[in-house]
Amino acid sequence: MRENASDIQTRSIFDEYHMPADRMYFQGKADLNYIVNAWRKLDVKKYPMQKEIRKTILAEWKKRTDLHGQHDNAEILKKHTDFIEMVASIKYSIDQRTNPNGMFALLMPGTMEVVWHTPAYAKLVPITDEFKEHMWDVRNAASMLILIIRLYAGKLDVSKLPIPRPDGFSNIFSYQPDPNGPTRFYTMKFDNEIYSSNSWAVGMEVDGELPELTQEDIDNILTNPFDADHILSIVDTKRFMFNGICFLWAEEITYTHQISTIQKQLSNRDALRRITDLARFQDQVREIVHIDDLELGIILSPFDTNSRRARWQPYLNSLRFSDEIDPSCLEPDDIYIKACDKPFIFNFLADKKNLQTVAQRGFQSLAVAPLMYHGECIGLIEAASKRMHAFDFGTITRLMKISENIGMAINHVHEGQHERIMAVIKQTCTAIHPSVEWKFQEMANNYLKQIALDRIPTPEQIGFKQVYPLFGVSDIRSSSTKRNESIQADLEKQLRLAADVIMTAGKTHPRPVFKELAFRIGQNQESISEGLKSGDETKIYMFLRHVVETAFDELALLDADINAKVEAYREQLDPEVGVVYQVRKSYDDSVTQINDTIGAYLDKQQEVAQQMIPHYFEKFKTDGVDHNIYVGDSILESGKCSDLDLRNLYLWQLMSMCGVVWLMRELKPKLPTPLDTAHLLLVQKSPLNITFHMEENHFSVDGAYNARYEIVKKRIDKARIHGTSERLTQPEKIAIVYTQEREFQMYKEFITYLQAIGFLEPDYIDVLLEDLQGVHGLRAIRVTVAETPPAGWNPKQPSTSLGL
Repeated sequence: MRENASDIQTRSIFDEYHMPADRMYFQGKADLNYIVNAWRKLDVKKYPMQKEIRKTILAEWKKRTDLHGQHDNAEILKKHTDFIEMVASIKYSIDQRTNPNGMFALLMPGTMEVVWHTPAYAKLVPITDEFKEHMWDVRNAASMLILIIRLYAGKLDVSKLPIPRPDGFSNIFSYQPDPNGPTRFYTMKFDNEIYSSNSWAVGMEVDGELPELTQEDIDNILTNPFDADHILSIVDTKRFMFNGICFLWAEEITYTHQISTIQKQLSNRDALRRITDLARFQDQVREIVHIDDLELGIILSPFDTNSRRARWQPYLNSLRFSDEIDPSCLEPDDIYIKACDKPFIFNFLADKKNLQTVAQRGFQSLAVAPLMYHGECIGLIEAASKRMHAFDFGTITRLMKISENIGMAINHVHEGQHERIMAVIKQTCTAIHPSVEWKFQEMANNYLKQIALDRIPTPEQIGFKQVYPLFGVSDIRSSSTKRNESIQADLEKQLRLAADVIMTAGKTHPRPVFKELAFRIGQNQESISEGLKSGDETKIYMFLRHVVETAFDELALLDADINAKVEAYREQLDPEVGVVYQVRKSYDDSVTQINDTIGAYLDKQQEVAQQMIPHYFEKFKTDGVDHNIYVGDSILESGKCSDLDLRNLYLWQLMSMCGVVWLMRELKPKLPTPLDTAHLLLVQKSPLNITFHMEENHFSVDGAYNARYEIVKKRIDKARIHGTSERLTQPEKIAIVYTQEREFQMYKEFITYLQAIGFLEPDYIDVLLEDLQGVHGLRAIRVTVAETPPAGWNPKQPSTSLGL
């Protein structure tokens, strides 16, 4: 049974928004005479059904004399809510007022205190706070402008003054009629009566004489019409008055609010990245389309259709597909293929053969719509219900509206995915060669999928099957010996300088300790005179630093000669390392120049080689430069590696190594310490499998048989020709190590060609190598690179350097 109007509690959510009268820059009085007069003027001949109501209202008005006149206090009106509700029926019909979800209210002018409202109105809950922010200032300014416009119209040009909109409430309110039902959303609107010059509910008056106002004053108000204090400084509005009664009503905006909320959420760059995001989004969509058991799925089409990864993939969840699928495997008339162009609805799935995977999950209705971004379909959205005939045209219209925003969100995911993928790669694998980056992106993408599905992420193992290896090395000849000789020379010099200090001190200030130190220095000089042994370098530097040098400050104070020797010693020490670092620095600088020159040259050659056939390439700088190459179908993101591609890469590697020899010949005279380099290529035309080891951040071969290749790589540069003591690798020559006759035949053909175009000298040798530990039967070709490169060869222009 409906509550009586007199029993309705007038306290509401708007009580906290009331503006006290002493804060108003104008006056506000409640006056029901305006609306009662509206009933008096009502043409009952035209509206005969209102005759008895008008008679009752006018009779009651005569009785309720305490309502007559103007009122500052709303409490008087609240005692007569039954009468006020009846009076309000001139504006709101009985049907509207008796609707349990109807939302209407009558307010005091100015303070906006609620005098009467419908029951549902009291259940509104504000979900935004814009209405309360600076509301008194805003309300003062808005009311003052309305009063000026109405009171001075016809006397001054007030057309430029901004009039507040009747829907000026920007707050949004929620309302849940049923505790177990959906939530609805509303916004508040003033009735236009307060803005009308012919209002029958609200009047505008002046308490006394109308203050004088000029057009110049109006123009001055226009400089800041939204500041109440500014307006008050120009005209005294405190005698201006609203009187009457104000109508307020709520307009439902549930659909537009839900759509707006979804649009805002999906515009976030982190939207729809996790399956929990999809679950929350699904709940929102259920409210919009009014299908309680609605389930959603998203399928993404590839952004790069030429990629090896060009598959449709379930994004977080799909109602039909559990794994990635090549769309070409679907029938041309498959509904999912057609849905890329327009939406489709099926309200009975039992007879749809190609949708049985959806039906088997208990769904009986299915809607599929394209996800569009800038006019391009980037995927599909699936919506399903376990009820038959769950979808209609209204549903599909709303789904299409949502799909536009999902498309935007998915594009944001795609744009940000590369950065996230590279972050995963950097975290798990450090820097990755561009040729295999796609495989690591695939791994990282699956890693992020695990996170999206709220699983503990584990990076999957990355490997490539049946790839062909190419190995090359440009080694600094006798590098260990030359390094030791350079260290020995610096140590000998530092010991001599130390001996000079101690001997000079012993001559002028004889002490036993000087003889003891001189003796120990001599022992160290003698121990390294024929070469360094393990530990000599560290032992001698520790002795000099912690025994000899600690006495230098004291010795330098004894006399000028000793001080001069100490300064001479210290001047020879390198400021960064604190030891004599001259011959060794010359050697190290030479090694660095060799490594940098070879490395830069190979990088430049790679630019051309990668264009010919993408492949994995890595190089390592030690005493020289090693490089590994892996090539094959599995490494390519798209396409195949043919026999011709492989042959071309072998030839490119040999020609590039010729270029390295020429560069080293040119560089050697310029080095601080002239060093020789020897060059070697290892050939294996049998494919093998490689796996990336994340702990070590590099690829290595798999299996016991393939491990033989890694053993050969580590030991081959020390190999000797069978029956002799001669090293295979020799300065300015290239050794090509092979095991199979077909490899020999291929390189023999290469050599003939390169001799003809001026890369190689006419002679070469084919030899058997001494067995290495665990490796037998290796053979090698050794070729001599031409003294000068052929005309047109330029190391800075790879295409020319290849002789093409």
